[in-house]
Amino acid sequence: MVQTKPTGTSLLRVVNAPAARIPLSMEHRVSVIIPYYNQPAFLAVAVSSVEQQTYPNVEIIVVDDGSAVAADSILPQGSGVRIIRTENRGVSAARNFGFQRCSGDYLIFLDSDDRLCPDAIAAHLQELCEHPDTGLSFGPTRSIDQNGAEIRPAHICRPRKDYFRMFLEGNPIGSPGAAMIRRTAFVAAGRFNESVAMGEDYDLYLRIARQWPLVQHNTCVLEYREHSANTSRAQEQMLMSTMVVLDLIEPRLSESERRRLPHARRRWKHAFRRKTTMAYRLMDLYYSFRAMSGVPFSNYFSRVSGHA
Repeated sequence: MVQTKPTGTSLLRVVNAPAARIPLSMEHRVSVIIPYYNQPAFLAVAVSSVEQQTYPNVEIIVVDDGSAVAADSILPQGSGVRIIRTENRGVSAARNFGFQRCSGDYLIFLDSDDRLCPDAIAAHLQELCEHPDTGLSFGPTRSIDQNGAEIRPAHICRPRKDYFRMFLEGNPIGSPGAAMIRRTAFVAAGRFNESVAMGEDYDLYLRIARQWPLVQHNTCVLEYREHSANTSRAQEQMLMSTMVVLDLIEPRLSESERRRLPHARRRWKHAFRRKTTMAYRLMDLYYSFRAMSGVPFSNYFSRVSGHA
């Protein structure tokens, strides 16, 4: 039995039993939008990972954001991949531009240096079809190096009582390719904010979580490639952008949620600290125990279900 009820203006989902699996219909169209800018070494691999999905009804749109090495010089002609070239306007504009030209009711925004796991689309789609009130599905990510070798295995976190609260204090999705977004939720949330320089995906997830329940599952969906050109390596800029995102969401918060913002800001600052100090380790224990309070009590005594 699944109950969905309002908590202020956010939604809380309580799952008392696992939902029955339903057969996937091939009529569901999924659009995978890949913004590409100066990552020629990885683009073909990213596209190939979409072509090898176990769910077949997928369109692939590559948005060449004014890259020095054009996407159409890398990808084989007649591959069925739609390539759109624009002037360089940044990743958010590229994603929005690709969305305007896609036909899918479900969306994945895959970075051009990452890879989807073969069952990623099927796993996401299964969850969104079984939970039609949800706006977004996300699953675990494993980290790989520039050659594709695993650096860290996928981490599966336990479901939360309130995903909006969880997202205020962190971003469990990590990379955009680990999520599938329902088209209606993407439009209702206002698409990507092109004025946010970094953390634009986090900004979008907060706006979606503010309006829709989210669903989490345990199928590893993405291989996140770590290399010297990762935007996420610019730690100070990422922290500053995250503070800007929290400023943007503040007017939409209830009074009780607004009182949580100081803690959320401290939690984010902690995430960007040097991880070798004793102070970091002690605070990490504190935040880990605090996070446990957001996990439904029954989930500590049962198999992780993957739903919130």
